[in-house]
Amino acid sequence: MTAAVAVPSVPEQVLEFTLGDEQYCLGIDRIEEIVRAEEITTLPNTSPGVAGVMDLRGETTTILDLTTVLSVHSDKTSQQVIILDSDERIGWLVDRVNRVSGLDDADIDSGPDSAYISGLISDGEEFVIWVDAEAVNESVSI
Repeated sequence: MTAAVAVPSVPEQVLEFTLGDEQYCLGIDRIEEIVRAEEITTLPNTSPGVAGVMDLRGETTTILDLTTVLSVHSDKTSQQVIILDSDERIGWLVDRVNRVSGLDDADIDSGPDSAYISGLISDGEEFVIWVDAEAVNESVSI
């Protein structure tokens, strides 16, 4: 394991969510809202990471399947969508949103060499994988 490092632009709080058996997180400042996964319409000839589109209060929102993008196995028994605060209407399909937590006492490690991971957050009991939202969104052709 690498030593704790200073990571630029560390958010004060993160939203923790589950994909398969792993815990992930995203800076709370990147999130617009969390909604229940409603009917998602698949689109032909899109990237494998695109689950489809969803009508969210009259606006077409592109939904990315993070299990595909991050190569995570999941049974997907219940799903929620994290709507990102961005110029484009993009949501992430996740198994479950868990909680918002602060990073005051957390150790942040650089984590593995991955384009999608900003770091690993440890609260002393478990690791949470901090996802790089921009890298994930840019990796999928919409």
